[in-house]
Amino acid sequence: MSAKHQSAFTLVEVVVAAFILAVGITGLMGALSGLSSAEIKVAQRDLIYRIAAEKLDELVATEAWKSEAGGSFDDTRLSDYTWSIQEVNTGVENVTGLTLTVSSTSKGEVTVSTLVFEPPQTSGGTQGT
Repeated sequence: MSAKHQSAFTLVEVVVAAFILAVGITGLMGALSGLSSAEIKVAQRDLIYRIAAEKLDELVATEAWKSEAGGSFDDTRLSDYTWSIQEVNTGVENVTGLTLTVSSTSKGEVTVSTLVFEPPQTSGGTQGT
């Protein structure tokens, strides 16, 4: 009689393989969770930056930065956000620096800056020769 060689997995091999698979799946799920969390934070940071840039553009275009120092947003979706603006002395004649900060109680804050050129004031009239 000839002996047949059977190749089969032993119980120890199956348990070790299941353990390795479980550790791998757990690690993968943790990595995906971390990636998802990071993506949410980046999206929130992008939103607050866009809000700040749009508000700064609005204040410069309407020259409201000359009379307003801060406030909240009209949009109800942005009720958690506030803004404030500061003038910065640039040391350059007719150039004003503006720094706008948008803050959220739960999502942090972002600061954006720009420079505004104001043409020099001209005298009332010119006389011809």
